[in-house]
Amino acid sequence: MAYRDDPEPGTGLATADDAVPDRAVLCRQCRAEITSQRHAIDVAGSHDHTFFNPAGIIFEIGCFGRADGCRVVGPPTTEFSWFAGHAWSYALCAGCKCHLGWFFQGSGAGFFGLINKKLIVDES
Repeated sequence: MAYRDDPEPGTGLATADDAVPDRAVLCRQCRAEITSQRHAIDVAGSHDHTFFNPAGIIFEIGCFGRADGCRVVGPPTTEFSWFAGHAWSYALCAGCKCHLGWFFQGSGAGFFGLINKKLIVDES
């Protein structure tokens, strides 16, 4: 899922000074605002990642430094963590409680890994 229309070459993310409008990223189910394009970040060299869980389900996620529309639930665990040195908890939509992804916390600042197909970009 592209969060910026005109990414900086080689990064997948736009710079803060480009002319691309900063759009809200919404929960696909209830349309609540979850985060913003300006909070898209690179983790381990990329914004977008594809992983599978122990059941073999594939998830395509995007990483965000903030997602104020998410509610983090459950105790953090390092079991089957996709990011070394990070424990994860579930990230749910604060509006409809839909599972949107995970919050990863390590020694530095935490970040959200949100499931691309559960989000939409506000085009208004």
